[in-house]
Amino acid sequence: MIGEPLIVCDGVEYGYGEAQDGLALRGVSLQVSAGEHVAIIGPNGSGKSTLARHLNGLLRPCAGTVRIRGMDTRDPAHTRYIRQTVGMVFQHPDSQMVATVVEEDVAFGPENLGVPHAELHTRVREALEFVEMWDYRDRPPHLLSAGQKQRVAIAAVLAMRPACIVLDEATSLLDPRGRADLGRLVAGLRRQGTAIVSITHLMDEAAVADRVVVLGGGLVVAAGPPRDVFGDAERLAVLGLDLPAATALALRVRREIPDFPVDLMSVDEIVDAVAGRAAS
Repeated sequence: MIGEPLIVCDGVEYGYGEAQDGLALRGVSLQVSAGEHVAIIGPNGSGKSTLARHLNGLLRPCAGTVRIRGMDTRDPAHTRYIRQTVGMVFQHPDSQMVATVVEEDVAFGPENLGVPHAELHTRVREALEFVEMWDYRDRPPHLLSAGQKQRVAIAAVLAMRPACIVLDEATSLLDPRGRADLGRLVAGLRRQGTAIVSITHLMDEAAVADRVVVLGGGLVVAAGPPRDVFGDAERLAVLGLDLPAATALALRVRREIPDFPVDLMSVDEIVDAVAGRAAS
């Protein structure tokens, strides 16, 4: 269930250089509510990862504000709470691993928060069991597969008990099976009420979100439910973005059958549309 505002970005600007052309974000405003799944898409250089790093204070805006449960990320006094509230999972899980054993790596974050030992063990076990990695707790992380490392990275964030998890291209290095596994984990987190922000270049992943935000040139150029955003194929084509596979297939069918629906997001919806025509 989607709840109250959790993350609010208001007119966020951020630049890596002094010139105006150096702005990676140009007045970005968006909101993420508790329990919501928001997908952020856009071409390379559109500002997706820069925005992601603003959502838990890794970067701070040059202008505008980012507030997490009302707390301004520019105030250092709020940094610890903000990073506990919004966890980050990056494209390369190795960059997040700090210990030589899986269990110790997952314990690192909550231990630094001062979580008592008994609760710490409970948190670590629950997190590793959730991602189905408890049996690997004594393994060195560097011996795991890419998909297993990403699961451990997610467990390390889960052990912090965040209200939101930001996945910054977290599936880009995984094979199809690893992506499917991570997709099931995300669905499980949603059922538990955890908000998800997924930065992705995979349109099929974005299609399952509650809302899609499209960035282009550091600006929000479109936002709304996946059906609405992917329904504007021309706008996405201008940005060099693909459509979800089901939507692309529906458009191809539309060329032969003019009244075939094109706002389809999944294989099941394609099947239902075809079956409905056959039945009529």
